[in-house]
Amino acid sequence: MNHSGSEGYVIRRMARAELDAALKSAAAEGWNPGLSDAEAFWAADGDGFFVGELDGRVAASISAVRYAAKGLSGQAGQASAAFGFIGLYIVRQGLRGRGLGKRLWDAAQASLDEVPTIGLDAVLAQVDTYRKAGFALARISRRYEGTAGGEAPPDLHPLAHTPLAEVLAYDACCFPARREAFLRTWLGLPGHVALGRSKGGRLAGFGVLRPCGVGSKIGPLFADDAETAQSLLRGLCASAEPGPVYFDTPESNPAAVRLAEAHGMRVVFQTGRMYRGPAPEYDLDREFGVTSFELG
Repeated sequence: MNHSGSEGYVIRRMARAELDAALKSAAAEGWNPGLSDAEAFWAADGDGFFVGELDGRVAASISAVRYAAKGLSGQAGQASAAFGFIGLYIVRQGLRGRGLGKRLWDAAQASLDEVPTIGLDAVLAQVDTYRKAGFALARISRRYEGTAGGEAPPDLHPLAHTPLAEVLAYDACCFPARREAFLRTWLGLPGHVALGRSKGGRLAGFGVLRPCGVGSKIGPLFADDAETAQSLLRGLCASAEPGPVYFDTPESNPAAVRLAEAHGMRVVFQTGRMYRGPAPEYDLDREFGVTSFELG
């Protein structure tokens, strides 16, 4: 996709190395991405990242990732895509207010035109702006900050001990679409800790911790019940390097909010989950921790 514009502005798909640069920009904005996020993000949909280039230099970035319909295998970018997610929307400081970001935004939305539902996580100050673009607020998500440490409960196991097919099936109940390529990468990245808890011979929940520029983040954290979620949260905090631990919880699951607060965490940031198109159907009660604000 190439969109030429006036004043030397061109919109095109990112090269892989440019995703690393975009995440560095996100870190400079205080978003604190994971140290290896780019690998999993690119695995999700390498065609879903765009830049606006002004006079040969990257001026803005955005992601517009496609996920496959549930029950269908294959790459996210194929025609079976049933869910899209927009994120990583950054305009370089000094170039804001010139309409460059809006043109990139329009191109990213257009790349998902045939996808029935598109999601995004908006900072609360921008919710009304996205409403005007056709997105409806579905819920608030809270970012909690706690500290690493404690002891891991004995009822947890490395998620690698669970067959990947079982993990993917569980994930598909707790996320709006299928994301095998993303999850396969996410679970095995350097420094990532993935834990599971089983009951009665079946997976009852799992969670992932990843190192970030500042501290660590937990996400996703999916569980059948609050007891399992608590066990996973404790285990992941115990697995983290010393420092802060961040945990993004949906207010639509009150048990998730209670869990974070019972763990002594405090709210440091909030976003609004918004959708254009029908809100996706999945098991909201099992979503205790959001995977990432960039890719859903």
